[in-house]
Amino acid sequence: MNHDEVDRPEVVAEMTAVFERYEAALLANDVDALDELFWKAPGVVRYGLADVQHGWDEVSRFRRGLARQAPPRRLHGTVVQTFGTDLAMVLTEFTSLEDGSVGGRQSQTWVRFPEGWRVVAAHVSPTLQGS
Repeated sequence: MNHDEVDRPEVVAEMTAVFERYEAALLANDVDALDELFWKAPGVVRYGLADVQHGWDEVSRFRRGLARQAPPRRLHGTVVQTFGTDLAMVLTEFTSLEDGSVGGRQSQTWVRFPEGWRVVAAHVSPTLQGS
C-alpha cells in the first residue's frame, strides 16, 4: 500500500462519524444499531471485559442479553487510523462517569463492505491499576 493512502483526511472523517454513531448507539442501548454496525458473518470476533463472542449471532445474542450495553463514559485518547478507503482501526480509552476510577481500552477493526462500515473485530479490556 502506498503511504499516501494511509489516513486520508476524508476517510478518517467518515470513519470518525461512523465510530461516533457506534458510541452513541452503545450508550443509548440501541441494540439494533449495534447489530447493524457489526459484520454479519461467522468470522466476526468480539472480546469483552469478561466475555467472548465468535460470529455475529453470538455477538447479537450477547448484546440482547444485557440490560445496558455500557455505563455512561468519557472517551479519551481516541485514535482513528485508515488504510486505503476500506480498512480502519479505532482505538480509544474510556473512563466511567459513574465511577471515575473504572476505565478501560477498546480497539476495533472496521472494514467497508457494500452495505457500509462494519466492525470485524473488537476488543475491550480494563485499565489495570497503575497503567
